Amino acid sequence: RILKLHKFHPYHVSLHQELEGNDFQNRLTFCHWAVHEIQTNQNFFARVLFSDESTFTNHGEVNRHNMHYWNKENPHWIREVNHQRPWSVNVWCGIIGDKLIGPNFINGTLNGEKYKNMLENDLPGLLEDLSIELRQNMWFQHDGCPAHNSLVAREVLNRVYCNRWIGRGGTVNWLARSPDLTSPDFFLWGYLKDVVYKETPTTRENMMQRIRDACAAI
Repeated sequence: RILKLHKFHPYHVSLHQELEGNDFQNRLTFCHWAVHEIQTNQNFFARVLFSDESTFTNHGEVNRHNMHYWNKENPHWIREVNHQRPWSVNVWCGIIGDKLIGPNFINGTLNGEKYKNMLENDLPGLLEDLSIELRQNMWFQHDGCPAHNSLVAREVLNRVYCNRWIGRGGTVNWLARSPDLTSPDFFLWGYLKDVVYKETPTTRENMMQRIRDACAAI
């Protein structure tokens, strides 16, 4: 009451990605392309599989919902996240339209060969619940991490999706430092981590099951 009396307001912590160099122009170019596709087909992005990987650790994450800073003005408070970990779980997920694809767990650090194998062997099974028509016409999106940009991964994408993939070396170049443009980044990972870290994680297997359960509940 005292804080409200003096017109102080609660502000959530925001984690931001800093833009660099040509990022602004590249984002503008991508958005012009996106608007053109939407004008041609307003449901275009319902056919794009947005995909990403994330790491879940036993150190947990910042719970921004429980962290407030009271002030009369927004202080634009940002807190660093510690990524050091004794053990971790690496997981891939995708979102197409209103459907969640995955989770698919990655054993160890992702590299080009592991990513190629996932695209060839795991992804087709994960997409089985989609209609044949959607699978035949969908676009695939990923960011520009080294594994994604590997020659073997790009060969698979060119063979399976032809000119229908977004990423480094793809028909449409993906934008560096743009987590605000993909649903796994601006929604999924934050939601899953809020759920799985409600209680302290115990083992790697326990964390994997928590991720499965949280995904199934979406």
